[in-house]
Amino acid sequence: MRDSRKQFYGGLVVLVFLIGAVFLTSPVFASAAKPIELKFAVLESAQSSRSRNGHAVWAAKINEASKGKLKVIPFYGGALAGARQVYDACINGIVDIVYAAVPHYPGRFPMTEALIHPGSNMDDPVLASKVAMMLYRKYPAMQKDFRQVKFLFLYGFAPISIATVKKPVRTVDDVKGLRLRVAQKGIADLLKSVGASPMFIKPADIFMNLQKGVIDGSCMGWSGHHAFGTNKLAKYFTVVPAFPGPFFVFGVNKAKWNKLPPDAQNAIMSMSGDVGSLHYARSALKETEDATKDIRNNPDKEIIKLSPEEIDRWTELSKPIQERMIKKLESKGLPGKQFFDDIKKLVKEYRK
Repeated sequence: MRDSRKQFYGGLVVLVFLIGAVFLTSPVFASAAKPIELKFAVLESAQSSRSRNGHAVWAAKINEASKGKLKVIPFYGGALAGARQVYDACINGIVDIVYAAVPHYPGRFPMTEALIHPGSNMDDPVLASKVAMMLYRKYPAMQKDFRQVKFLFLYGFAPISIATVKKPVRTVDDVKGLRLRVAQKGIADLLKSVGASPMFIKPADIFMNLQKGVIDGSCMGWSGHHAFGTNKLAKYFTVVPAFPGPFFVFGVNKAKWNKLPPDAQNAIMSMSGDVGSLHYARSALKETEDATKDIRNNPDKEIIKLSPEEIDRWTELSKPIQERMIKKLESKGLPGKQFFDDIKKLVKEYRK
């Protein structure tokens, strides 16, 4: 009798163990225990202001919103793909979440690329980001730019300034004869029209070329001047509202997106659209504050603000460049004139 009881309880223990093992290894339990990992390609280092205030916070908020379903993992410093390859890496599934600079893909996103032409005076990241999102919602042709990924949002970085070593730029006439490093064709065309010599130089080579006197200055955002050492050599920094800043697109690989459960998709979208755009625009303000601190605290350096008259001069000089872009868009059947009219209208409204 005692032996039969032992056998009964022993069998019961084995049965409970087996049931527990099945439960623990079942797909339902496994999916609850292990979050879905998403590879987020980041171009900057983990220590950069944009990563600390933008990327890391954005990823963490999605993870929190998913309640354990997702784990967005930033891969910093271009570890997954370079700046000019990352968008295609997302389309091909190498990257799950893409963050790409529109200027790095000339001709690829024709409507959005029109935003980075001179004269619109989007010299504030919040304003630029709001305008970009409003236009994206209005224009199906702009939505088509990013049809190969699940679009999340756009944001714009601003302002752009001319950093010079010896000669301050206070008027349009002051740039005549200067050799200035640029990254965007629109800015290059504008500078050329006023007598400057624009030069396309890799960011990593800016410091050396400034040091050797090959160039007189560089046109970049504040974080670029800080990251590539321009702020150490340059003495004068002139903000030019007519110079457009870069716009960045965020998206998800379509196949990956379609496999995500609805609540995981909702978690990502809760930090996308206007919310995501504004988050990064505000991080850009913090980025600017961090990047200009050493300049603002140095009595030997000067941040120059153009007079209203000079801002108007730069804007007027930008018009022929915008007209060429309008014609280019309309030759492709795209609404060029209406698009630029809307940019000016929205900028004016948001400035109020």
